[in-house]
Amino acid sequence: MKRRDFLIGASALGLASSSVAKAAVSPLQAPVAAPAGARIARVAIHPAIGFSRVGNSDAWFPAPEVPGLLDEPEGGFKDSEGRIKKQVQRFRLYGYDEEGRVVRELDASKGVRWSVHVANTKAAWYGFINALDQGPAAPGIPGTQRNPLVLADRRDDLLVIDPGIVEIGGISANAAGKDPACRMQGRFWNTLDVDLGHLRTDDNGRLLVFAANGISRTALPQNPVRDFTNNDGWHDDWCDGWVQARVEIDGASVPCEPAWIVCCGPKFAPQLEPIVTLYDAAREAMVELGHLKAPSDTVSFRRDVLPILRRAGTMQWVATSSFLGAAWNQIGDLSSPALIAKLARPHEEGRAMRQNVLQAFRRPGGEDQRAAAMPIMLGDGVNYPESQRTWLTLTPTQYRQLELWADGKFADDYEDAVADSVTRLDDLPLALRPEALTRAALDACSGGAFHPGVEITWPIRHAALYRGRDETKLPFRIKISDRPGLIQDLGLQLNATNVFAGNPAKPREGAPIGPQAPGDLTRWMGVPWQGDAFSCQAVLTASGFPTPVWWPALLPVDVLPETFYEHVMRTDLSDEERLRFYHARVPWARGAAGIGLHVEAGYTDGLRRMIELWTRMGVLVRRPGPKGLTGVPEVIYVETQRGSMDIAAPFPRR
Repeated sequence: MKRRDFLIGASALGLASSSVAKAAVSPLQAPVAAPAGARIARVAIHPAIGFSRVGNSDAWFPAPEVPGLLDEPEGGFKDSEGRIKKQVQRFRLYGYDEEGRVVRELDASKGVRWSVHVANTKAAWYGFINALDQGPAAPGIPGTQRNPLVLADRRDDLLVIDPGIVEIGGISANAAGKDPACRMQGRFWNTLDVDLGHLRTDDNGRLLVFAANGISRTALPQNPVRDFTNNDGWHDDWCDGWVQARVEIDGASVPCEPAWIVCCGPKFAPQLEPIVTLYDAAREAMVELGHLKAPSDTVSFRRDVLPILRRAGTMQWVATSSFLGAAWNQIGDLSSPALIAKLARPHEEGRAMRQNVLQAFRRPGGEDQRAAAMPIMLGDGVNYPESQRTWLTLTPTQYRQLELWADGKFADDYEDAVADSVTRLDDLPLALRPEALTRAALDACSGGAFHPGVEITWPIRHAALYRGRDETKLPFRIKISDRPGLIQDLGLQLNATNVFAGNPAKPREGAPIGPQAPGDLTRWMGVPWQGDAFSCQAVLTASGFPTPVWWPALLPVDVLPETFYEHVMRTDLSDEERLRFYHARVPWARGAAGIGLHVEAGYTDGLRRMIELWTRMGVLVRRPGPKGLTGVPEVIYVETQRGSMDIAAPFPRR
């Protein structure tokens, strides 16, 4: 795409933002739109993989649609009664010509019928212990079937929550969300009705997928939660599956490429991105398949480098180890607009500074075992002391992008008033919009460590899950399984061999790392979801400090509470008093007994409590910093809307 096309396609000019919260978009190496009047040969649903998030409120907000822009909805991420709002994924239809160029977004108000098939198959899957794809560096530990006392001929009826295919179409269909025909509901243990969410359409006929309410229950009496991922007799209301559409243009049917939806847990730092995102993890598979190219000569600072630096810098708001990290990495505050502006210049005099930042990141491959290197986060090999996979690293593509940047081989596109004016998807040039939707959806999610993870886990990084170049020109398209049922029977255990090869006695079922059926992406995750989500905060190491963490951009560890922030903003206090509040951090999970470190005596008690308390946890949001207080940045991330941790306290429920 030419620079001129980008200028024309973007919205009206605005002043360049001084904040690092910029849209991660660039015309560099971008696709080209179809010429005017081009005929639509096929249609595709975007994003290719979308994410809706559970919440116990009827209120909702749209999932991110522009990479790098994570806006706070009106009233915050909770409603006025303290209930967590749902994140809702919107799906759009784009038409392509024979050359694979974008022609236009389709009007989905007529000639379109959406269909969705999601399922929850966690209880019928195998227990998670660790990732099974790390080889000798962190050998996969076999997992046995969950609910092993349920015999094979009863597992589908009792353990699979399958609403079947649900359809919708038209303008503002099911606007109130009450139409039973649009509800995705199944049963568990043949005794419990389980709501997995519902469908709506917006005023243009685009599909809206609503997740459920975050409810977890057991079908058995006297059956408390005992483990962080595997609890027999329990279910939750996560799900995933395919999204398809029947499309007619001028009365003729047009082939439409399907997408995938994942309904998962809330994000408690919704305006932060993980250092390694699901986009980064899945992109490695896209490079392997030839859908995307590995960086070779030039990268965009704004699209490729800024997100990595920005994410690393903002980790200080969710983990004390990152807040203090500047002391040993000596690279400054990577969330500082002034520092970012210096790092964004491809001048030779800045080479030493860029190289210093590069050296602060842990090199992928396993040999770099520096505890203080970034990210100060655990990796997939945490089950094995001194494993090469003990620490999280950037992906090879991310690290290569930083190498090219450090060497001065990058586009000088940080200060760009046109790109800064992008605040919504339609501000982007048409050719960039489909890609932006998929990246925005995946960039908001965790790409590691996968133990098992936050939204979905390690299979997402394998090429076998996706359609290859011989099947589609579009990346990130999950291959839909044609196996006869939703259950895959691998025998008595799931291990590092049959996870890739499948069960030779049942070849029609295929291998888990292969084409996917409804429920396949989320089945690896903890059941119920609350136990794993809140048990993994930080882990004490032999060296004692820095304390590595798991997924702080989604489940914070150490935060600046709203009360402290209010004191930081007070002008009647001395600078010294205000700075004391600014430098103080408190545990995000404070007051929830047993949550945090795995070694706490009340660990299992904490797992049980979080099934009730998850809706009361605070949400981290962006707030302006004080003016004129030296050492405090212009943007601060503050924990807000925190409820009482007293499990007996009254709290509004759905």
